[in-house]
Amino acid sequence: MCVSLALPLSACQSFLPRDETPVTPPPLAAAPGVGSSGQKLDEQGYPVIGRMPRAARPQASDETVQQTEQRYARVEARGGGNPDAAYRRDVAELQALAASQQAEADRVLAPAPADAASSRAQ
Repeated sequence: MCVSLALPLSACQSFLPRDETPVTPPPLAAAPGVGSSGQKLDEQGYPVIGRMPRAARPQASDETVQQTEQRYARVEARGGGNPDAAYRRDVAELQALAASQQAEADRVLAPAPADAASSRAQ
């Protein structure tokens, strides 16, 4: 029995290299080599992600600030008088509209007197 096991194992040794040198299988030998990824590196060798700013962003000039303030002042002056009075007027108008629509809905949905009598008879 030992001989029957030893014979197949000895046949497997013929496929192994005799001097134990590493052998690259043919499919791996055809693979392309590993090269640089093209990643940009900084002075210390660390990868650079995105663009590095070279300087701070320029701030708004004094002229631009003055023009903006003047434009806002003109818009405020055009706004008119007291906004509370206009708001109250708009709210009163919308409340009157809501009341008239509610009255119209109540009138349409109210049961007719004849319908009320016929529904009691059933």
